Amino acid sequence: MNEQYLMQYISYHLHTFVRKYSNTGDLASSFCARIEFDDAPIGNEIFQTFFSVCKDLTKPVYLTVNNQITYACTTVQDGYFVIGPVRFTSTVYLKHHITNEQWNLSWIATVPFCEFSDLTKDILLTYNLCHSDIIDENVLLMSNCINLDAEKEIRKYYSELIFENREYGKTHNPYDQEIREFTSIENGDLEQLKRSHEEDYPGEIGTLAKDPLRHTKNLAIVNITLASRAAIRGGLLSEISFSLSDSYIQKIEACEDIPTIIHLFRTAEYHYAQMVHDLNSEKAGTAEKDTNPHINKCKDYVFSHLHGKITVQEIADELCLNANYLSELFKKCEHISLTKFIQKEKISLAKNLLIYSHYSYIEIATYLGYSSQSHLGKQFKEETGYTMRKYRETYGMKDFIW
Repeated sequence: MNEQYLMQYISYHLHTFVRKYSNTGDLASSFCARIEFDDAPIGNEIFQTFFSVCKDLTKPVYLTVNNQITYACTTVQDGYFVIGPVRFTSTVYLKHHITNEQWNLSWIATVPFCEFSDLTKDILLTYNLCHSDIIDENVLLMSNCINLDAEKEIRKYYSELIFENREYGKTHNPYDQEIREFTSIENGDLEQLKRSHEEDYPGEIGTLAKDPLRHTKNLAIVNITLASRAAIRGGLLSEISFSLSDSYIQKIEACEDIPTIIHLFRTAEYHYAQMVHDLNSEKAGTAEKDTNPHINKCKDYVFSHLHGKITVQEIADELCLNANYLSELFKKCEHISLTKFIQKEKISLAKNLLIYSHYSYIEIATYLGYSSQSHLGKQFKEETGYTMRKYRETYGMKDFIW
């Protein structure tokens, strides 16, 4: 393995030092692509600190100093790599930590930020290149980051909550109401959804946060997530469902008004139910003429492969039919060529993505299996009379486009 290249790669990636130590703890080499970056007071003694604090270095180890600066250490073929210092963009609990009063704030400000996941990827890459026993992120997190006391606290809180609820006769709302609510979305049944919202129970909604605003936001996120999955089960394309979910949740996260949050997540549920209802209506409108089983199977194949390139030959192969025979049969039954039908369905899906998602035009074209954005754009204009940009500007949900 070319260790020098690996050290340089990681240093450029994380903008910090990468050191190589021998098995006896002597510094063998050091590399930092940032010439102006001074080393910390702990400097080259960091390996000895690892060894005294962590004891076992057979697996990758993280060490945080003053809960601000982090180093990572892992074994390599004939020694150890130490990566760092770095700072994380968000708080991460680490089991191994020390304090160092020599560090000043002006030096700490020069230490580069990185995502915790980036350091994890680099330390796993280093370890797995040098060992036959491959480890994954879960192993690394369990040995370095998972606070097992949190699990104990949850069990304790759970026991206390169960006792308190029994003592005061508190109950949650019944599960069967939730089933009715989200089944109505899955079925596109707007009336049943309305009735499920009007049901009254003496129970309570679980506490999802101590702060009322955060509790309401969490409740909204849970409801929208469940609604999006119910809509997918009802036949809504997952990309559309997920994009709509992202849009509502981002609006809710930015909202500071509880009544508006409640209105938004209820609106989202009706939005999903309406989309499934419209989808069911479209299917019902074509059901009467879908009498030939080959045509039904052909359409099913098209609907489930709209995200890729579809050819008449591959459909025919799937149905064990001759391609020419299938084309003639489809034209006879549907009064439209199979190729044109595929195009119309792709354009229909493109319209939905333009309305309900924030995907770029090239992303939509790629998702639908087109060779280029211009190819999709040409067919889209032939079918709708609009360019994709004009269609999104005219019909797109402007409140939910970022």
